[in-house]
Amino acid sequence: MKFSHLCALSFGALMLFGCTNSKYSSPVLIERGVGQNEYEREYFISKESMGIDKHLQNTFKQGYIEEGMTTDMVNLLWGPPDHETADGMVWEYFTREGKLITRLFWKYPEQARLKGYEGEKVLDKIEGDRYGGSPAPSSSRSSTYDH
Repeated sequence: MKFSHLCALSFGALMLFGCTNSKYSSPVLIERGVGQNEYEREYFISKESMGIDKHLQNTFKQGYIEEGMTTDMVNLLWGPPDHETADGMVWEYFTREGKLITRLFWKYPEQARLKGYEGEKVLDKIEGDRYGGSPAPSSSRSSTYDH
């Protein structure tokens, strides 16, 4: 009987510990994304960014989002959205308490960046915290980010 209580207590503690360390518990969205590390962003830029403006590539490498970025870029930086509209044109990111951090609006560009990317959406508008909880870029960290 005591062994089962100990097992249940241990399992509960593990679950609690697992939930508190979840990447989704952080209001800093860059901590949720798979591209947290600079080398992952560099790899993406070297392999997947043909046709993407150099300015956007530089902003992406620094870990910030900006209008004109693709869904893949934002997903790599911030992870999947907490809520997405059925058509996928609006993404929302929330804190664990349910407070909105950032809302992103997507559009289909007038011209695809490359052949084969005709269905790719780009970021049209950012509502809320455009830095996703991260500190705003300083001049030493970002000389190319002009927002």
